[in-house]
Amino acid sequence: MKVINLFLTNLLLLAFTTLYAQDFEVPKNYSLKLAEDYVKYEKDMIAAAKWLKSVPLDEQIEKRKAVSAFVVNWVNGSPTVNVEINTNILDFEKKNTGMLVLFMSGCAQYVLENNYSKDMRAKHKAALKGMIEVYKSGKGINKDKKMEKLVKANDSGELDQWLSENLKINP
Repeated sequence: MKVINLFLTNLLLLAFTTLYAQDFEVPKNYSLKLAEDYVKYEKDMIAAAKWLKSVPLDEQIEKRKAVSAFVVNWVNGSPTVNVEINTNILDFEKKNTGMLVLFMSGCAQYVLENNYSKDMRAKHKAALKGMIEVYKSGKGINKDKKMEKLVKANDSGELDQWLSENLKINP
């Protein structure tokens, strides 16, 4: 009985999280000039990251553009969150437009949810796992050999090795 209750509770939480993420709206007339502005919108940044992961890349195109613009503006000016991007991350954007913003928002989400963590490996792993989750959903996704290699590395427990080889992030 406890197992069934636990399962139902988790199912309800998942449904609530998905519904909440799909309801995200970009803040109206947001302003990102001062350090305090970025703090003011941290919860929105996290909600934007969750929304980007929950909505297929080929749906709600106009809203995705607005959410992506908010994320890029927030990340590019944030005094507390740094997102390092190299060509291997840019490669994922070639077949599936939106993967770069997923990466950026995933990094920001990790940092904000983990007390402004400076752990670059953990931040990148979290962002890559979000990208993998979206890719594996298959919704609005084009096949990508490089992404398939990343998925395989994650599924076989070799994501740390992938990070070391492709992003030059050592433990």
